[in-house]
Amino acid sequence: MPEGLVARLILGLLLSAAIAGAGVWRRALTWGGVAGAVVVGTLIFAFGGLAWAIPMVAFFVAGSVLSALGRERKRALAAVAAKSARRDLVQVLANGGAATALALAAGSTGQAALLFSAYLGVLAAVTADTWSTEIGALSRRPPRLITTLAVVLPGTSGGVTPLGLLAAVAGGLCIGALGWLSLLLDTGPARLGPVNALALGALAGLAGSLLDSLLGATVQEVRWCPACQVATEAAVHRCGTRALPYRGWPGLNNDVVNFLASLIGIPVGVLVVALA
Repeated sequence: MPEGLVARLILGLLLSAAIAGAGVWRRALTWGGVAGAVVVGTLIFAFGGLAWAIPMVAFFVAGSVLSALGRERKRALAAVAAKSARRDLVQVLANGGAATALALAAGSTGQAALLFSAYLGVLAAVTADTWSTEIGALSRRPPRLITTLAVVLPGTSGGVTPLGLLAAVAGGLCIGALGWLSLLLDTGPARLGPVNALALGALAGLAGSLLDSLLGATVQEVRWCPACQVATEAAVHRCGTRALPYRGWPGLNNDVVNFLASLIGIPVGVLVVALA
C-alpha cells in the first residue's frame, strides 16, 4: 500500500462523514445517501488529494443549498419526479461514480494531470445539471422540450428554460474556477491555467446539461398515471396509482441518465486542455 494512503483514507473518512452528517441535518441526504457520500468522499480525498476533494465538496454543498430555494414552488415537480429532493445512495453514485473512478485511476496510474481535467469535466457536468434543475425550476417561463421546443409542464424530462441553461453554465464555471484555485493548495503534478479551467467548466457543464435533457426527452423511461392523466418518472404515482409504461427505454431512469450525462465531461475536459 502506498505510503501515506492509510492516513489519507482515515482523514478522508472523517471529513466526508462530517459533511455527510451535515447533509442529514439539512435533510439533503437519506441514510443510504450518507453511505454513498462517505465512500465517494473518502476515496476521492485518499487517491486524488485536496485539489480533487474541494470541487466535489462544492458540488454537494451548493446542490444542497439550491434545493432549498423556492421549496414551496418546487412542490409541483413532485408529480413528475420519481424521488424526493433528498439524495439517496443511487443518486449519489450516479453523480459521483465516474468522478470517484477517475480519482482511483489517478492514484493508481500517476496520470493525475490528464485525469484531473477529465475529473473536472465530470464534476462540471453534474454540477451544471443540478444547478439547471434547481434554478431552472424557478423560471417564470414554462420549459420547452429540447427536441421540439414544445411547451411542457415544469419538471418534465427534457424540458429546458433560458434561466436553467444560464444556471448550467454558471455551475460549470464555478467548478472550473474552484478546480484551478484548489490546485494552488496542492503540491501534486496536476496543473491547469485559469482560462483553461473556466473554459473547461463552462463547456463541460453546458454539454452535460444539454445531454441530460436530450436523453430525458428521447430515451429516458417515463410512465403515465391513468388516474391523474399525467406523466411521471415514478413507478407508483404520488396518488397511489401504479403508473403504466409511456415512453422511453425500460430501466433507463433519471439516475442512469444522470450518470451517462456525467460521462460527457471526460472527453470535453481532456480536449479543452489538449487543444489549449
